[in-house]
Amino acid sequence: MLAAICTYSLLGVTNQALADTTQTKQIPLHFIVAATDKDGANAKVDQATIEQSIENLNSHYQGTGYSYHYKSTDFVTNEEMPGFYDDDYSPDNRVLFIEPYFDKSALNVMVADFDGVNGNAFFPYFGVDGVLIDTEDLVTTTLAHEIGHNLSLLHTFADGDDEPISVQIGERGYLYGDQIIDTPPSFDDLDDDIENCEYTGSAEDEEGTPYAPDAKNIMSQGKNTCRTHFSAQQIDRMQYVLQRDKYHLFNQFGEGRTVPNCENSIIVTQFPHIDGFNFNQEIAQPWVQDVANNGFFFRTSPDSNSSRTGADEPFEGHSYLQIDSSKRDDTDFDDIVYAKKGDKLNYLSPCYDLSFIEKPTLEFYFNMHGKDMGTSIIEVSADNAQTWAELWRKEGQQHSDGDIWEKVTVDLSNYRTTPAQLRLSHIIEGEKGDASFDLFTVSGTQPQQDYEFNSNTLNIAEDENEVTFKVIKNSGLDSSSKIRIYTEDVDAIAGEDYTALDETLTFSSQETEKELAINIFDNNEVDGSRSFNIKLASDESDIIFNESIVTIEDNDVDFSYELDISDTQISENSGQLLVGIIKSDPTDFETKVRIKTTDDSAVGGTDFTALDEVLTFAQGETQKNITIDIIDNSEVDGSRRFILVLESESFNEKYADEVITITNKDGIPEHATPDDKASGSVSGYFTLMLGALCFIRRNRKKNIKD
Repeated sequence: MLAAICTYSLLGVTNQALADTTQTKQIPLHFIVAATDKDGANAKVDQATIEQSIENLNSHYQGTGYSYHYKSTDFVTNEEMPGFYDDDYSPDNRVLFIEPYFDKSALNVMVADFDGVNGNAFFPYFGVDGVLIDTEDLVTTTLAHEIGHNLSLLHTFADGDDEPISVQIGERGYLYGDQIIDTPPSFDDLDDDIENCEYTGSAEDEEGTPYAPDAKNIMSQGKNTCRTHFSAQQIDRMQYVLQRDKYHLFNQFGEGRTVPNCENSIIVTQFPHIDGFNFNQEIAQPWVQDVANNGFFFRTSPDSNSSRTGADEPFEGHSYLQIDSSKRDDTDFDDIVYAKKGDKLNYLSPCYDLSFIEKPTLEFYFNMHGKDMGTSIIEVSADNAQTWAELWRKEGQQHSDGDIWEKVTVDLSNYRTTPAQLRLSHIIEGEKGDASFDLFTVSGTQPQQDYEFNSNTLNIAEDENEVTFKVIKNSGLDSSSKIRIYTEDVDAIAGEDYTALDETLTFSSQETEKELAINIFDNNEVDGSRSFNIKLASDESDIIFNESIVTIEDNDVDFSYELDISDTQISENSGQLLVGIIKSDPTDFETKVRIKTTDDSAVGGTDFTALDEVLTFAQGETQKNITIDIIDNSEVDGSRRFILVLESESFNEKYADEVITITNKDGIPEHATPDDKASGSVSGYFTLMLGALCFIRRNRKKNIKD
């Protein structure tokens, strides 16, 4: 049973803590302590010792992303577990009988006086969340060491002389020694040359490279007083196991052994989603064990642990997923069988929203080599794991050796409308039936997307509190999509003038627009207009789809504008009208004002050149002059008027209006009254008659005088 349980002789006390790192997951500890009665009489350890052991344990696991806390204690007597309270209890006998006292939602720590060993641990693929610690070693690094084994770590001195050091620290190093490259290779015989926590020996590998084992590693053969740390890749491996095999310890998806589904977990929306089952591969939503139903665990491994069955090496990377179908019926365990014929084991995918891709597929590689090969199945659920539909099945041995990897492509096009979850299941046949799987990839065609704002320029007064706008999706309407929207300062400052925005928008299938708002701050200061940009970008790249500029207009002005015109009446043959624009007070920032003409009886383009212009007053500037062309049409058409308007650039707030009169000089007598001049066009007939009457009148007066 030594292949199943790890036994060691270790001595010492506490160790030095690693650098402080915020812990992200809390793992509860349930202690099973030998005592003479159920109330804890004569318990092998007291509560103070338990609390000290947890404090030490957390110092060892700083930087791993996990920490431990006390949950409960169960006292077990010799009547319940024969020999458990004795001074020489052997952990090799009947250890699984203690499982009735396990807390299945905690990591179990069994404490007793063991026969010649400091501790035992189950590797994760046995499905047991538990370690055994000798009474005297609970407050030493033994507890951290044994939990390391339970989280899949091997000894750093495991078979470290099988290959040269250059191979063990090379890209194939995961196949040798402790299967971790960043721990210096070592082997059993080197422990005699460790003095004062340093290796002082002169052993060399077959290439002449000297060994330099790390006696301070928690998993090394160094003394308890020496061991202080895990390596970076050891931490990666423990995180992998906790995330995939022991997520129930921190209620990742719900209380206790709740497994992921489409309601309690994050749904994958970015593709391709790839899981190669490599210990150093960080995946936010990986495939995981079905801890609610499996009596036996899948195993992540760099090779098959059984002869004449399973894959020899991974298809890619340094490890793969494997069904360990061995019965584990060693006599030391009283013929307890872990997995038997007919057992169905499950491995669960995250939930996928396949509406984000077109023509979605699942691709993976498998090897089914072994005379007792069972049945492997891929299933899918579109109703939150209530029912499962079969997509792929293989029964019996499919490959003649462990070197063959066969590719499978499964069509998922029928599952684009509702989030879907996949399940790999295997039905056990016999011991030589280690089915192997690698590189699960869910992918599809990325639809073409195009987005824009409803307006590329937006103006808002700072006292209007918020600016609203719409994001419009123009293409790819049969697919869901995501887009990043964010703001960038121009001369407005995020946090002072407006609330910064940087988020991902999700458009469901057939959704065409979203309305958003950004808060605008009124600072009660005269600081002029300020601007910022809003940008639409791909959520996966630097591609910018569209951008809009928002101008915040200052409403805290203490200046105004007025028109300065020397004469509002101008002859049509004068050529130009000179207009002055006066700013009442200088400012230390740039301001703008709009000046425009509006037709009345005079018509822009016929009587004058129309105007609509934004004038910019530089810092300190208070006056600008412009000219308006007056058109002489050489027609007798009387006086005409147009209006000159001065207003805010953005909000149509009028500062001043002025009526400009164009007087007519074509055929109007010099002594014509103002009413005559303003009466409009005078007909040629009326002009002749008026001349004739004036001639008669003059002659009549002359005759009277004569």
